Amino acid sequence: MTEEHLTPDELGDRCWAVLAAAAEDRHDDVSELLEPLPWADLVTVVCGIGAFTVGAMAGRAGLDEPTARSRVAEVVRRELLERLAEREGPADG
Repeated sequence: MTEEHLTPDELGDRCWAVLAAAAEDRHDDVSELLEPLPWADLVTVVCGIGAFTVGAMAGRAGLDEPTARSRVAEVVRRELLERLAEREGPADG
């Protein structure tokens, strides 16, 4: 980790680089792109990738902008709850 912060343009470039590496399953490259970042820059890159993903999911679903982000959040939360339920198994009682 370094204390040198990236510029906004460099942070945007880092987001795109992570997406490209992830698309090609180059996990070591993703690690190299993220590990040296100071915490604030890491959070910015993760949020940038998340925002891109939400936009892509909303666009693919053909949702209008005012409701798109909340609908994507609902889908993601539902997925998280289903995954948790699968790991925990049937509830007692």
